[in-house]
Amino acid sequence: MAKDFRNPDELRRMFGANLRQLAKQYTSISELCRHLGVNRTQFNRYLGGESFPRPDVLDRICRFFDVDARILLQPLDEIDRSPPHPAAAALTEFLGSGPKTLTESLLPAGFYYATETEVDEHQPSRHRLYYVRRLPQCTLVRGFEPKASMPGATPNEREVQGIAASAGRQIYILMSSRAAQNSRIYLVTRGSDENSDHWRGVAICLSKTTANVATTRRILLRHLGNDTSSVLAAARTAQRAERTFQQGTK
Repeated sequence: MAKDFRNPDELRRMFGANLRQLAKQYTSISELCRHLGVNRTQFNRYLGGESFPRPDVLDRICRFFDVDARILLQPLDEIDRSPPHPAAAALTEFLGSGPKTLTESLLPAGFYYATETEVDEHQPSRHRLYYVRRLPQCTLVRGFEPKASMPGATPNEREVQGIAASAGRQIYILMSSRAAQNSRIYLVTRGSDENSDHWRGVAICLSKTTANVATTRRILLRHLGNDTSSVLAAARTAQRAERTFQQGTK
């Protein structure tokens, strides 16, 4: 008969074992700790079953790994997990790139500041913020069209979602707003410096408001990580730039 109660030591060991299994997806524990916002020493205590995370830290860990709080109570193999993302299999077959191929070194998780520049450099640039989230099944991208470009639209209507994959060093990011109102494909490569925080390439954009005419722009992505001050400053810059763009196109 199974024991009715488990003591805190048993639960800490259960959590530590599950966290070690989840962390195997990442080659660098230090990099993983940075993305989780957890001190490396404290994270090692979690891994060793010596400590529990605070509720807010547990929530952050669960969201990052796409699991729930049952990782405190059950072995990971016994927990019903989300089914594999259907896009992952399609990308693997088409690009020869599985979910684990797009590593942190190719496209780290976190916020990105995107600048789209017309081939005609006299035209104003477009600026956006995106958030890249790495799941076991795939890498997701999420953002919002600027308010200035869609006046009166709700956040739900302005939301943009997509998925990222790689083939060698080339990174493909496919995104669209709801009902494919605005679709984009970013083809970018990280700078030659391994620690570069810039990705350059081209953006192929298709909008239903322009009779489905595709345009090609230069694209620059700058990684902001998860630093709140940098992200808020970039968001304010993007808003000002978008207002300037809208005024310049009237």
